[in-house]
Amino acid sequence: MQSGLERSDVMSKLALNGGEPLKKTCWPKWPQAGELEKEELISVIDGFWSYNGPKETAFKEVWSGFIGAKRTYLVANGTVSLQLILEALDIGYGDEVIVPGITWQATACCALDVNAVPVLVDVCEDSWCIDPDKIEEAITPRTRAVIITHLYGTICDMDAILEITDRYNLFLIEDAAHQHGSVFKGKKVGTFGIANSFSLQNSKVLTCGEGGIITTDDEALGEKIDALRNCGRRPVDIEKYSKETGNYVSEGDLIQSGNYRITEFQAAVLLAQFKLFEAQTSLREENALYLRSLLEEIDGISNLRRQDGTGLQAYFNFAFNYDSSKFDGLPVGKFRQALTEEMNYVFTESYEPLNKCCLYTPLTKKRYRISKEHLAAIDCSRFELPVSERVFNDISVCAHHTMLMGTKSDMDLVAEAILKIKENVQELL
Repeated sequence: MQSGLERSDVMSKLALNGGEPLKKTCWPKWPQAGELEKEELISVIDGFWSYNGPKETAFKEVWSGFIGAKRTYLVANGTVSLQLILEALDIGYGDEVIVPGITWQATACCALDVNAVPVLVDVCEDSWCIDPDKIEEAITPRTRAVIITHLYGTICDMDAILEITDRYNLFLIEDAAHQHGSVFKGKKVGTFGIANSFSLQNSKVLTCGEGGIITTDDEALGEKIDALRNCGRRPVDIEKYSKETGNYVSEGDLIQSGNYRITEFQAAVLLAQFKLFEAQTSLREENALYLRSLLEEIDGISNLRRQDGTGLQAYFNFAFNYDSSKFDGLPVGKFRQALTEEMNYVFTESYEPLNKCCLYTPLTKKRYRISKEHLAAIDCSRFELPVSERVFNDISVCAHHTMLMGTKSDMDLVAEAILKIKENVQELL
């Protein structure tokens, strides 16, 4: 294998200290859009603009076929998708929902917003995904559901998690915001839970700017989810639009809810984006596997676990663990800065642990002040997450998925940059 790992001409002054960076050309931009998106959007302008239109219907069929789910629903974003799943499962006050200590804060906020208690549990250091042993330790008579996040570029330990949720009769919900298209043991991620969520936010690998997807094989649950996203109306066909009232005619009992729908404009963008999606996913995995092989050669850098049974791995971020002791004690923050300057690309830490996350502050909201007991239960500072804190503070290095849309030569440069930092670490100390 030819790679830049054997080159000696890169071991010069670090870019962070005024030297020449290794990567001087631009990286791919995101989102990527062109004539397909324009054509789809123009067709919406001349037609139906709101919800349940032909574009939304078409994408739901496309996604259900691709992911292997009986029902697909499009909603406003990936945050409310999780909330609506919990509501449809009748989870609320007095119930507990187990969530991982490292995830985007929405994974826990969805439980707060139905007045349930998010119970934070720690992650595995080699994957940053929820630790099955910690799930079992956290189960109480009030536990109703477990929400797992397949984080960045790693699938959770599904065999262990499914065994636990089955044994304790708990609902499993997948937060697959980072995992559009991943395959585990021949089945796509986002089809293992009772209902599952994908984000379509601007940074995600499949995007329409903002939006979310819910998948389920439970038809009765799906009908309730559809009603909850649509102001409480039971599902109806667009042909039943009432010209007299300007509203859809509802069939069945109404339920209290709000508007969590998307528009035809977003669905139109999704239809165009999906035509590129599978090729982009394959390119990312090809580059990720190649880069992982390079990083395996560098002492002090360890790849995150690729779960046994993974058939295809989608990547929202490419991430790895850094061992400062192999870099003469260089703090991980300084390492990320140096790598950023060498590669002309931002390398960041993981999400903040939820027990110390600046965006996860449930005690600041008046609507959660149901009782002193409830306030104490949702106080995130009561949870101890030592592995999550170590990941965030000491070892995590992450790059957005557009890095994986570069070339193999770009992947060589990432490995070269890490070696350059290691050779010149005294410049930074």
